[in-house]
Amino acid sequence: MRPESPEFKIGLKRASKMSSFRFRLLASLAFVALCWGQGQARAGDLEECLGPALERTEAACTAILNDVERPTEDRVKAYAARSRFFNARGKFDAGLADAEAALHLNPQAVGALLSRAYARQRTGNFDAALADYNHALELEPKNPSVLTSRAGLRIDRKAWSEALADLDQAIVLRQDYAQAYVARARVHVETGQLDQALSDLNAALSMNSTVQNAFFWRGQVYRRKGDVDRAIDDFSRAISQSPQNERASYFARGQLFIAKGDYARAIADFDKVLSIAPDDKAAQQQRQVAVAMRAELAKVHDAEVAPAASPKVTAAAPVTAAVPPASSPSLQAPPPPPASGQLVAQATQLTSQRKYADAVAVLNQVLGTNPSDEAALRLRAVSLGAIGRYAEMRADVDAVLKLKPSDSQMLASRALASLGLQQLDQGLADANRAISINPNSAAAYATRGAVYRVMGKFQEALADFDSSISLNPKGDSWAFAERGQAYVGLSQFDKALVDFDQALVLSPTNDTARAMRGLTLLLKGNNAEGTVDIKNVLDRNPNNQIAELGQGLAMLVSGQTDRALLALNQVIGKSTAYDSLARVLRARALLAKNDPTNALIDANIALGKFPNDPGALQLRGLVWLAKRDYHKALDDLSKAITKRETVEGYFARARVHEAQNNFDKATDDYRRATQLPAAGVFDVLAQAAARQKIQQLPKKVPCGNSTSGTEGTCL
Repeated sequence: MRPESPEFKIGLKRASKMSSFRFRLLASLAFVALCWGQGQARAGDLEECLGPALERTEAACTAILNDVERPTEDRVKAYAARSRFFNARGKFDAGLADAEAALHLNPQAVGALLSRAYARQRTGNFDAALADYNHALELEPKNPSVLTSRAGLRIDRKAWSEALADLDQAIVLRQDYAQAYVARARVHVETGQLDQALSDLNAALSMNSTVQNAFFWRGQVYRRKGDVDRAIDDFSRAISQSPQNERASYFARGQLFIAKGDYARAIADFDKVLSIAPDDKAAQQQRQVAVAMRAELAKVHDAEVAPAASPKVTAAAPVTAAVPPASSPSLQAPPPPPASGQLVAQATQLTSQRKYADAVAVLNQVLGTNPSDEAALRLRAVSLGAIGRYAEMRADVDAVLKLKPSDSQMLASRALASLGLQQLDQGLADANRAISINPNSAAAYATRGAVYRVMGKFQEALADFDSSISLNPKGDSWAFAERGQAYVGLSQFDKALVDFDQALVLSPTNDTARAMRGLTLLLKGNNAEGTVDIKNVLDRNPNNQIAELGQGLAMLVSGQTDRALLALNQVIGKSTAYDSLARVLRARALLAKNDPTNALIDANIALGKFPNDPGALQLRGLVWLAKRDYHKALDDLSKAITKRETVEGYFARARVHEAQNNFDKATDDYRRATQLPAAGVFDVLAQAAARQKIQQLPKKVPCGNSTSGTEGTCL
């Protein structure tokens, strides 16, 4: 099925209709957030009733409502929260009843108004729903959440202009409200404004890479633009965020797999839709189409294979028979080789297909005849660099620079070769010279930025990548991928993800960007989504070092320590660019196995390369803590915190203070650990532990000699 065919368009409309419930859920997030933050609740069941852990919501809220001594304010909050819970599970009658109970107690409870409006909207009572939204806006006219919720109703009613007005106003009121951007993008998609939709979706994802529905709608944008591969990629990311509920994404991706002729994967996607909704007629029909087309393809394949098996057909001569011995006088000499220009053109075509080794073989023929062929030398240098043969690459670049000593492009290429050989000073010198010759060379800035990044000079790297991208904003996927890696080095993961996404927009086959995106998502704690990228890269290249590193991290955070060590061992000693990070992660795994001695070896090696790296200093502080060498632990952790504050750093230092019976300092550090935003998965774990410690620490009393640094504490 072609993307422009009538069947494809019908399927697209079907996917859009199926996805309407997605936007309703998006709109409900507005009042979810509102209900969530209505004042400071009492501890215990009220926190669970209003909190994000929905599996506890119903029981906790019901307990409050059954407690006749609860104040009216608590009961209003509990009714509104339980209404939200019922709505999220499609129990709209129950949701409506609880919302009305809340409004009976307090007619001006905005959260309850929004919940009742949503329940009415989903049950088709649109006029009453609109009245509730309007009333909520009368109470809070500048609340962007309420405007976005009302826009959801207007989208359901296909009142595009009115919905757009609400969303524009919501974004004016709060310019970082990602849900409003996604909703506005939906309006743009429905009205055919694809470029505006893409801009809004990219903005939303730059604010929050996990914002609901953003990847689904960006996939729809790419689909309507005819970019099937990018659409599939975004639908896959949407599925990875919610693999059990992404019915519309499975359906849309299945249709695109049919369009690509990948019927097995299409059938798998429609099977997933039917596991969620067994009576979905459209999914049943599409699955039948995929099964039928796969059967037809198998028939054609069998028909093509059958003659080859027929004994009546003469077998083809072995390939070796076409290459007679050179000494045979009875055979004619082989025809003369094509002109060098034709061979270079052939090699150029091979590089465009990413067949770099084949391109090198062709260019070897050219340079065997004419070692000074400049075009062939340049192209072979590029091809050798692409397959990691950096010494040979630099030899070719040197040959060109003998002919043209001031060629800034070749100087940048030699800098890149030196980077690959870990000769960073030589690479930096060549990059500086390239920039001095041509200050407008985007490639030279990107290369120097890459050298700075590997040196651990991330701010200098970012400045160069910014310059490169400003000179060539739409042409170089590599620069975006490199800048993303610099952001990862600074633990600015959200900014990194935006760059990796942009790199993949420019070049969907950029495995470095895809693997780094997966690794970054894993570092943020988004395991399901990150694992999708890692798996996709390893399917294409099982030896991709970044993907292997990501696989090791995934195993580590899931508690599979032995498998984590196995994966990380594949990286350590092989990829110097990622060796330090791999050693830090392996040290964590060794700590998990109660092996601080070997963990210390890895930490020291990492710090030997980058003595001021805050991540490695923090890790070594954790090792000293495990070895109960509290003075050294305190020194490393304090240095790490000075360079970069992290939740885990403060939590670890608090543990040292606690072990030394210095409870005031321990309490301060634990409290700071709860206040800082968690930057990644290890911060998230540390922050949860810090909250528990703050509650426990007042019960602690000194035990032993607190000045020795070797005694613990008692309860």
